[in-house]
Amino acid sequence: MLRKIAVSIFVALATATPAFSAISNTLSDAQMNAEFKGYSGAFVIKDLSDGTVYRYNEGLLKEKYCPCSTFKIVNSLIALDSGVLKLNDSKIKWDGVKREIESHNKDQDLQSAVTNSAVWYFQRVARMIGKERMQTYLDKLKYGNQDMSSGLTTFWLGPNESLRITPDQQIDFLSGLFNDQLPVSKQAMSDVRQLIKLKTEDGNTLFGKTGTSSGAVFGWFVGAVKHDGKTYVFATNVRAKENAYGRNARKITESVLAKMGLL
Repeated sequence: MLRKIAVSIFVALATATPAFSAISNTLSDAQMNAEFKGYSGAFVIKDLSDGTVYRYNEGLLKEKYCPCSTFKIVNSLIALDSGVLKLNDSKIKWDGVKREIESHNKDQDLQSAVTNSAVWYFQRVARMIGKERMQTYLDKLKYGNQDMSSGLTTFWLGPNESLRITPDQQIDFLSGLFNDQLPVSKQAMSDVRQLIKLKTEDGNTLFGKTGTSSGAVFGWFVGAVKHDGKTYVFATNVRAKENAYGRNARKITESVLAKMGLL
């Protein structure tokens, strides 16, 4: 009888999901505080091979924020899956309105619009998708609070708009995207992963998209890194009175990933 109990305990321990992250080379809170110096922020990374997670600033990981330009990942996915756009046939003519960022002032296709983070392009895409279809996709993707009530072309853009998502929910969405488990076509998921592919160095590949709120008081960098045959998805945000740009969230993330030995 005792032998059976011992065997049962051994099997349970061997198959249980670890309570703490098994991701190697995680940073201490003091090290992470130094990385985020000047900002209030949060970071979470998940190993898709076994589901283990490392978190920094746990209290902020369940707070909801506007997705800002990280929503371009979702907007692209919906456009491709619905057939509104095709990856090799996605050019939209510039409307001639001069905008502050020079790279926005030209015709764009899906890749250039993601790379340049051209808001006007994705506002046009949102109109092409339409309100009802957009809502249907938000619901089935279970993306954030799924609320687009503040307007079809603005609902994801800023702190006064309706769409909200937590870093943990970003991780849920990205896990589906990189595991081919979202309720859309595998081709659409593959195309979107290519759209957000940033670089490959020393055998490691970084994917991601930044986002910045109006006034640069909040910034995102979300994506994935492929290292040593494994895929890790991550979400980083930064907050401050100023200069909380998505590009700064990216710098912090890349530094953290490098020190974790993943990049």
